[in-house]
Amino acid sequence: MKKLLLSTVLLGGAALSASAVSPFLEFQPVIAGDHYTAFNIQGGITGKVHPNIALGLGLGITEEWNFKHGPLIPIFGRAEFSGRVGSLNPFFSFDVGYEINTDNTDYGAVLVNPMIGLKFGNWYGGIGYLAHCWTQSGSGSTSCFNMKIGYNF
Repeated sequence: MKKLLLSTVLLGGAALSASAVSPFLEFQPVIAGDHYTAFNIQGGITGKVHPNIALGLGLGITEEWNFKHGPLIPIFGRAEFSGRVGSLNPFFSFDVGYEINTDNTDYGAVLVNPMIGLKFGNWYGGIGYLAHCWTQSGSGSTSCFNMKIGYNF
């Protein structure tokens, strides 16, 4: 079983390293309910596993515009599906991860962020739906629409 797991990891790593690995950098203004407005800057890498499918990892920082509290640190995995429709380059991405709360590390959030958008050369933009399921008991969840503007290097 260990050999199978090791072989799978090595083959996956080889496939990702042999593919076109692309770093990315994104900015997103976030406006959620209860007078919470923030911004997010994040980056990471994606690698093509199929001509229209890329998988990746990312890390970022989310901070309120008034810098009232400590930032959240999102760590996430990404799956991205892209194509070509005439002269347009649409894509769909799906981020899943966890946001670490730097004010209280016992209080973070599981995040889910599907997004649909268009690519313009190395630039891209999209609209998504950002959902947080807070880990502290009784905190519930928050969600909002968000916009991302990004660049693939």
